[in-house]
Amino acid sequence: MQFKDFEHFIKEQEVFLRTAKHKDFTEREVILTRLAKIAEEFGELADEVLMTLGDQRSGKTNGHTEEDLADEFADVVITTFLLAETMDIDVMEALGKKIEKIKAKHNKELQSGD
Repeated sequence: MQFKDFEHFIKEQEVFLRTAKHKDFTEREVILTRLAKIAEEFGELADEVLMTLGDQRSGKTNGHTEEDLADEFADVVITTFLLAETMDIDVMEALGKKIEKIKAKHNKELQSGD
């Protein structure tokens, strides 16, 4: 999948969710619903990571596959991008700026020997 296809999917999902599921929600309710969904998906990702590492109780590991872990990573990314779309955040621009800050910090630390 190309990133432009992913962006198109996010925009489509935003329209679908607003018209089919959240049509009577205020903007605040949409944002809080999306935030709660990220928390839910992150919890499911945490469960999958623990299962993959063998640190989950046996009753929860029934039917676990490697594909489940990848699915949960995808769910976290999708729900995060949906919230960003809702809040008019350009994630790629934000990532670019953040990466530059991280690089500058790491370069400074490397030069100082920390």
